[in-house]
Amino acid sequence: MDKTIQKIARGYLRFRADFLAESGDFYRSLASHGQKPRVAIISCSDSRVDPAVITDTKPGEMFVLRNVANVIPERTSETAWGVRAALQFAIEVLEVDHFVVCGHSGCGGIQAARRNEMRGPQGQRLDDLSVWLRHLSDKFAPLEDQANKLEPELRDEFYEKIGIINSIGNLFSFPEIERRVKEGKLHLHGWYFDIQRGELMAYDAPTYSFVPFDKLVEASSISVADPIQFDSRIR
Repeated sequence: MDKTIQKIARGYLRFRADFLAESGDFYRSLASHGQKPRVAIISCSDSRVDPAVITDTKPGEMFVLRNVANVIPERTSETAWGVRAALQFAIEVLEVDHFVVCGHSGCGGIQAARRNEMRGPQGQRLDDLSVWLRHLSDKFAPLEDQANKLEPELRDEFYEKIGIINSIGNLFSFPEIERRVKEGKLHLHGWYFDIQRGELMAYDAPTYSFVPFDKLVEASSISVADPIQFDSRIR
């Protein structure tokens, strides 16, 4: 067996021997009663950012969607059936109370969207990824002049946060989501995870800024109640 798969297999055996042995009743309850998560989250597919790990969330507590660059296209997009299906299941079947868009630092998808194309290690053009990331690159283009005024090390972070806000804004193109938000039945959140610092931040719409998550815990929940307009003041 390949060493990489061996490592994963040993991990499973530890899980079965240790975790499952201690939590058998918990898993049997999940199997018997199904899932009833109150939170749904879309995050990047990046292997360094696991939403369940960074929030210390148990199985059954959070419905998770993942794709390259945590993109939610507009409802009219013909390239997003998988996202649309997952959204519909989370909102209309599970009826979650909160929906989170979680982006992160050092996102390769965001960097590729800035270039408006994706290439592999041999320089080959990756057409499917390029089409997917066009959902972002079209929104990034008008902000280029503003981004260029920032220090180089801040530009990637600026676009990563814009990507989060773009996805939140596109959620309002789904009539059922817009209705539930207006009725106060659904709360939308934007989160940004800094991998190097291990810091999670939440988007505060009135101030156009992402604030440290410890302030979110201490204060009331920060959520987005109105469609988002792009603004170069995002920080």
